[in-house]
Amino acid sequence: MKNRNVVPPALLAIFLALFSCPLFSQSTSLDPAVRAALDEGKKFEQRHQLTSALDSDRKALKLAKGKCVECLETIVNLQFKMEIPKDAAASAAGWAAQAPTPSEKAKAEYFQASALLLQNKQKHNDALLVQADEVLKRAAADNPSDPAIHMLDGRVLAILKKDAEAKSEFVACAANPEASAADCMRAKNFAADVNLARGEPAPAFSIKKPDGTTITLDSLAGKVVLIDFWATWCPACVKDLDYIQSIAEEADKDRFVLLGVSDDSNEETWKRYQLENSMIGLQVRDTGHSIADLFHVGAIPTYVILDSNGMVQLRTTGAEGDLRAKVRSLLAKPAIQTASMP
Repeated sequence: MKNRNVVPPALLAIFLALFSCPLFSQSTSLDPAVRAALDEGKKFEQRHQLTSALDSDRKALKLAKGKCVECLETIVNLQFKMEIPKDAAASAAGWAAQAPTPSEKAKAEYFQASALLLQNKQKHNDALLVQADEVLKRAAADNPSDPAIHMLDGRVLAILKKDAEAKSEFVACAANPEASAADCMRAKNFAADVNLARGEPAPAFSIKKPDGTTITLDSLAGKVVLIDFWATWCPACVKDLDYIQSIAEEADKDRFVLLGVSDDSNEETWKRYQLENSMIGLQVRDTGHSIADLFHVGAIPTYVILDSNGMVQLRTTGAEGDLRAKVRSLLAKPAIQTASMP
């Protein structure tokens, strides 16, 4: 098993990336000193020097005398990446208080509730979930057209075992004309069986195949997905190749997808290896580690299995879990509500 260093993103990226929620607001005119501090913070962040980036962004907020929506939003983003949700919740509350429009306020409240949800994962305190629900109710009033708010509130209520209320939120999400086809499908399935929504949603991702077509989480909606994080230079990955490929070969092609995410830097080596080994499935290279980071992959091979609703059902580093049994059990369940992807 081969390890590599990654900057672990916030666990909450799983929740945030699932929805189409733009991270940064429209840039506004700022004092040059404030802008310079924010730009400095961006440079630190690009180098994964997150503590220094946060220091620069806090400096920008101080120079703005505490009145800077862009500074607060940037700080919230960093605090999620640094996995300090308590601080992120407080910063998001400050952002909401300064938001110039109801939709901006709703976005800040969405992030605040998301941070509270992450805190609950760490502390298992239902009071945090109750607070998240209250914040999301305000967000829904501020921006009734955002289906993501209803989806997240449905998840919060599902964890609280308030199934009737959770179902209402999922129904509202599915009925919202702004909901994507995939999220509409998921919301309908969650409304039909709230228990499906209690798990861990996979983060939204987007990556291009060699032919230029794009693979996204939504494009795989309705299918069981086995994600194989691997590389040609990884002995354990090579050893597992026949096992992983055999799972894909026996599975129903209409209901299952194998997604191979390679860490190879040399494209020709990667392509030649696939050809020589007659590899099947969707195969992509994650040269910037964007997908690996979203899934918190710090070593390969790592395998992640998603159910038809995009919920994580199994995760293992190395072939230690019974991947075949998990895939078979998920495929044995009745086919769920599907939707035509755009």
